[in-house]
Amino acid sequence: MNPLNNFQLNNSQRKIIETIDGPILVIAGAGSGKTRVITHRIVHMIQNIGIPPYNILALTFTQKAAREMKNRISNMINTTEFYQITLGTFHSIFSSILRKESHWLGFKSNYTIYDHKDSENVIKKILKDINIENITLNCKEIIKRISEYKNNLYYLLGNKKKSENTEFLTKIYKIYTKRCFKANALDFDDILLYTNYLFFYFPNVLEKYQKKFKYILIDEYQDTNLSQNTIIKNLVSKHKNLFVVGDDAQSIYAFRGADISNILNFHLDYKNAKIFRLEQNYRSTNYIVQASNNIISFNKNQILKKIWTNNEKGEKVKIYSATTEVEEAEYITSSILSIKRKTNLRYENFAILYRANIQSHVVEYSLKKKNIPYHIYGSISFEQRKEIRDFLAYLRIIVNPNDEESFLRILKNTNQKIVKTILSLSEKKEITVYNIVRNIENYQCLLKINNKTKIRFENLIFTIEKLRISAEQYDAYVIAKKLVDFLLNENSKNYKNEDFKYILDYILQYVKEQKKLKNNVNASLFGFLQNFYLEINENINHKDERNKVSLMTVHLSKGLEFSIVFIVGLEENLFPSKSSLGNHLKIEEERRLFYVALTRAKKKAILTYTKYRFIWGEKKKNAPSRFIDELNKNFIDIENHRYISDKKNFFSLNYLNYENQNSKYLEIKKGAKVFHKNFGIGIILELQNQNQIALIKFKKSGKKRVLIKLNKLFIES
Repeated sequence: MNPLNNFQLNNSQRKIIETIDGPILVIAGAGSGKTRVITHRIVHMIQNIGIPPYNILALTFTQKAAREMKNRISNMINTTEFYQITLGTFHSIFSSILRKESHWLGFKSNYTIYDHKDSENVIKKILKDINIENITLNCKEIIKRISEYKNNLYYLLGNKKKSENTEFLTKIYKIYTKRCFKANALDFDDILLYTNYLFFYFPNVLEKYQKKFKYILIDEYQDTNLSQNTIIKNLVSKHKNLFVVGDDAQSIYAFRGADISNILNFHLDYKNAKIFRLEQNYRSTNYIVQASNNIISFNKNQILKKIWTNNEKGEKVKIYSATTEVEEAEYITSSILSIKRKTNLRYENFAILYRANIQSHVVEYSLKKKNIPYHIYGSISFEQRKEIRDFLAYLRIIVNPNDEESFLRILKNTNQKIVKTILSLSEKKEITVYNIVRNIENYQCLLKINNKTKIRFENLIFTIEKLRISAEQYDAYVIAKKLVDFLLNENSKNYKNEDFKYILDYILQYVKEQKKLKNNVNASLFGFLQNFYLEINENINHKDERNKVSLMTVHLSKGLEFSIVFIVGLEENLFPSKSSLGNHLKIEEERRLFYVALTRAKKKAILTYTKYRFIWGEKKKNAPSRFIDELNKNFIDIENHRYISDKKNFFSLNYLNYENQNSKYLEIKKGAKVFHKNFGIGIILELQNQNQIALIKFKKSGKKRVLIKLNKLFIES
């Protein structure tokens, strides 16, 4: 008997689930039930085909997605089979593999995972130590470039691009890598980078995992970067059984290194690949689906598909124009209360999405005035508070004594002259800071410290070592509770009991969940820290978000859905962002971002923009977003729609597409009156370079040379 008969699957889903061997790409539109297809396929492989579950590797991009898949699969197969499947995020799975195989690369299995703040602190110390003058890059830019080097495997594949700061960045990169290695620490990019090193330099290890993972499934394939894709290509090079699900229309993470060409060129990378499409949207109303199709059709780089739905027609996408961001925020909050009264929806059914975090402040103020509860995704989480980072530093040093960043944080209240001397001695003798303090009696004279300081160091080490022994016997919560007791006894002036209540509750719930899954390894302190720092990488906020309006950037909304969605700040220079203007590839990514925002809505989507907005320290006047122009008027409902005066005579005029042979390109001539999104109204003074460049005198911006091919111009009818 086929267990899939017990589930309602359409013909497309069933065909995808039952096609097993070889490379397979599934283009899954927004709300098309891709998680359902992946989970049912895994069950089918085990129960119908007889594939051993330990030969299956399923990779996701978020812990949330991994948990959802695990919950669904665990309800369909027996416990023994379920625990043999390898299922999790790229970082969690390959982090576990690295812990098992770390000896090949020369580091210890108890390595610490550095978060962004840890990396920033290490880079700051390096810059201070090497004291290089005339540096054109700040700390955040350096970290971003190092991340780019790692995700693009520059030092493994030797394809690093030459740039103005190449020599300087290479020097910083090498020192940073050396210090992380000494601390037995890896940052998030290292997890994938070192997995590539492992498979590249140790073919015996690669072969081991090729034999183990004979069937690989990947969710959200459009989000893979070069580092991830290289790992996968190596793993599937023998058996070729790769099943990937994704949507090129939702590729929005280029700034993190995601490469849309991985999904666009799948059929080139894997010959004889089978390609399927999931095109039925189960989430949104018909108007929202049609509007979304309309928007994404403007992108040239895409895999063609036509998303459709059997859902109700619903309401048209509403567009609201405000004079200022204050009026915009008041409209949003009033709308929430009005819709809530009419529909009895809970606050948790509403989401407010924006392009940049800075937009949230005015909306927050308006929500507070109306007493509407809300939750901000991506805001500073509790782990960024000083006392919690202190607490986590102790936990990390218990697991990994070589973690210099954590130990220096623990020593921050110690005389810094002594700490500086210890650091110098550590460099000179190539001994870790922890081992110097652990053997403080041997170094007392060299460090010139008195007996009182020596005893304080000895007491600290005694406590840490005692907790380390306990950590081998007890779970993470027991150790955390013991540590809190120690901190309150030793530093009652700096810490209070309530400082640690939330983190203790969080650890307790985590441990209970792991024990319910009979996973005592993950319930350990070691397991907790690994999971915790991997979640930080996903911008997960550990806060109560029940029955609250959700506020977040569009990037963070991916994978979520809400009944009512407000997309705010739809203005040129904001959405699309100013940095994307003039670059058609970046504009296409911005359009995909808007598509993601629109497809989060199940029942109602409301778009807002303002004539004036005070942002980044100045009052700006922007034109409405080009994405509003692109929406077919059959799918939109305009409320209070006030186009900026420069544009009012040009709203209905056609876009001159230079590359389209049927365009109105020939109508561009000397003396023609045109409208440009950024510069406003102007007169063409001269055409140059075979009519490819126009010299235009704009009413407000003066004379500008405009490359017609890359600029959106409207001409007067």
